[in-house]
Amino acid sequence: SFAPINPSASLYVGDLLPTTTEVMLYEKFSQVGQVISVRVCRHRITRRSLGFGFVCFSSPEEASRAMTGMNGHVLGTQALYVVLARSRPDARPQREPFVQPRHEAYMQPQRETQVHPQQGTGGCAPL
Repeated sequence: SFAPINPSASLYVGDLLPTTTEVMLYEKFSQVGQVISVRVCRHRITRRSLGFGFVCFSSPEEASRAMTGMNGHVLGTQALYVVLARSRPDARPQREPFVQPRHEAYMQPQRETQVHPQQGTGGCAPL
């Protein structure tokens, strides 16, 4: 069965080197708890790291321990900045754009649909 990701078990990890990968974060944070997922946020086009990412743990308690234990820890040559991830108040839930079948589009007024990418994060948000 699929268990939803607990937002209070997700950490924001900042000050990453451009060469930091998901594997590197997974290996580092697995030392302090059970890691469920890892994401390094990247520019949508160039795919270069934006210098931050998210690590999700199996429980809020493990995330809290990891935050305390890993904040300031060095990965590569850079000290990590680790805090509890929080949803941006202006973030909208991501959903599929509404698409009307072609034959209905002529019978009814066209609904405007806008897809709002998360600006400034390269489409990366807390898990």
